[in-house]
Amino acid sequence: MSENDNQKSTSSQVESLIQRVRHNEAIASKLFDMELAMMQAPDLSTFADRLTEQARERFDLDDAWFVLTDIDDNRRIMELMDAQGALSERLIVDTQVFFQLVDNHEQPLLSADCGPLRALIPAHLSSRIQSLALLPLQMEGRPVGALVLGAADPSRYQPGLDAFFLRQLAVKTSAGLTSIWAREQLKRLATRDPLTGLRNRREMESALAQELSRGRRQNHPITLLFLDLDRFKAINDELGHEAGDACLIHVTRQLQSQLRRDDSLFRFAGDEFVALLPGQEEDNASRVASRMQNALRDAPFRFGDSKTAIQFSYGMASVTPEQNATVADVIRLADQRLYEMKRAYDAPSP
Repeated sequence: MSENDNQKSTSSQVESLIQRVRHNEAIASKLFDMELAMMQAPDLSTFADRLTEQARERFDLDDAWFVLTDIDDNRRIMELMDAQGALSERLIVDTQVFFQLVDNHEQPLLSADCGPLRALIPAHLSSRIQSLALLPLQMEGRPVGALVLGAADPSRYQPGLDAFFLRQLAVKTSAGLTSIWAREQLKRLATRDPLTGLRNRREMESALAQELSRGRRQNHPITLLFLDLDRFKAINDELGHEAGDACLIHVTRQLQSQLRRDDSLFRFAGDEFVALLPGQEEDNASRVASRMQNALRDAPFRFGDSKTAIQFSYGMASVTPEQNATVADVIRLADQRLYEMKRAYDAPSP
């Protein structure tokens, strides 16, 4: 080979190396932007939506979605995503099935044969996705599922391709998911009653303020039911505090079973609960209260060999937008009416 040919070959190699470096820098820059978006996500829903959206846009994918195994923590993650209105695609699959399909859960899996992996692809994407990259996710050192990148091009993800950047994305996503889930759990501790899982008094007041504002905008009424269990102290005294805790959990389930999707139940304090009923007028709210009482009557609390019928008194505050009521006004009215019912209930018979 002549000196001129050697120079051309060297120049070509250098140019190829420069192009590769530039290509890698571009990918690294995209990964950095995605990591930044994950870190800045205020909640789990935003985290999932931003990640899948950026994965599709920055890497020209047909779709991207999460697959999570059906362990309890993952079910809670999915429930929270639903509650927060996440738009990202996600599946929950049997843990054993997942690990059978994904033999090595520590390295990205690239496949141009999606047939064996159909259980990990959303049904409406099944015919369109022809190749995929499955990026394993871990939380606290435990495999929990995968972020899946899907392409209609069957040659996009071939086994044997360099997966260095895919491994980086898997690690960054795992770290981001672990962090945002930890924050959500801390937030839950601050806003949830640890025994019943219901939102607490502070959350109730915040939700009531939002509904009052929405009611004024949309011109609909709001009713608040203030519930207080009757003779609850006797359960604690006669059966013990463990029975009292079990009773509160039982009551929570029965009350929730009678609410609409838009209604909310809160644990106000001790044996006091609040049901917030947007759009409900007093007559409808009275029927809700009656259904709750019937549900508790038909499902007595059982603890050991004992069976106890649980009852409650309640105060109702139903307000319309024209009243321009405040949070304090509504709570005060419901509390006053609860007191009146309790006084009537406790009054001795003539």
